[in-house]
Amino acid sequence: MAGALAGVKVIEVCDYITGPLAGMMLGDLGADVVKIEKRPHGDPFRGFDRETGREGYNTNFLALNRNKQSLTLNLASPEGQQIFLKLADTATVIIENHRPGQMRRWGLDYETVRDRNPGVVYCSISGFGQEGPYRDLPGYDTLGVSMGGLLSLLTDLEQPKPSRFTFADHLTGVFACHGILGALYARATTGVGQRVETSLLQSIVGFVSGTAASYLATGRVPKEGARANLASAFVAQDGKPLVFHLSSPPKFWEGLTEAIGRPDLRDDPRFMAMIADAQARIAAAELPKAVQSADHLRSQA
Repeated sequence: MAGALAGVKVIEVCDYITGPLAGMMLGDLGADVVKIEKRPHGDPFRGFDRETGREGYNTNFLALNRNKQSLTLNLASPEGQQIFLKLADTATVIIENHRPGQMRRWGLDYETVRDRNPGVVYCSISGFGQEGPYRDLPGYDTLGVSMGGLLSLLTDLEQPKPSRFTFADHLTGVFACHGILGALYARATTGVGQRVETSLLQSIVGFVSGTAASYLATGRVPKEGARANLASAFVAQDGKPLVFHLSSPPKFWEGLTEAIGRPDLRDDPRFMAMIADAQARIAAAELPKAVQSADHLRSQA
């Protein structure tokens, strides 16, 4: 059965995660994806490990590059550039995640391709956008997570640790695919393509938009415990991790007390106040940390 994007031809000029994830998602929907890789070794993920026993096909690469054909090209050479432009002449979508300006230096930028193929949807992914003061800075996942504001929600700012997952890289790939699909819809109705742009910074800010709006409205910098009124995680007596999520309506608190066999807690004045007051729940969650900090200070005195 043909996918929703059957007949859509995608050229992916990308390494690592952001662009390859966007290309793979389009391929999963039925698009024909051709991945352009650097000579001589291809996408750097190919050489990260050998755990699959197949050289050039480690799990990092496999997880992001199914449903694709591969072609190696030296885009810095005139021959490689001409081959790319011939492919681009019949492409529906082009995805690239090089630093801003690199595709233009090769003569493979959106304007050049658009003049030959007006219907092309050309997606550019960067660290901090195609314009602005950070335009030329290298972009990496940790920088995107940090500068976009997500890391402050994931770590204790007094003892900060980097994120343990590539949120910026993966979210940027999803946002890129989202933008491409919107552009394809516009192309279907107008016949005209367009340029799509996103970045590590933009994707993270978009992802934490609610928290960002709160900061802009109040000036208060968000911190790790901002959702303490909703979710908790700890190690239970049997040594296994336990997590629960309490949404705002009282029924979730009541359900928890039922599940743990302590319905009497519903009538405990301490918890009755917290059910009605979200700020009280946050304060209660912060209390053990504050007490622990005070005890530590006293022990140091």
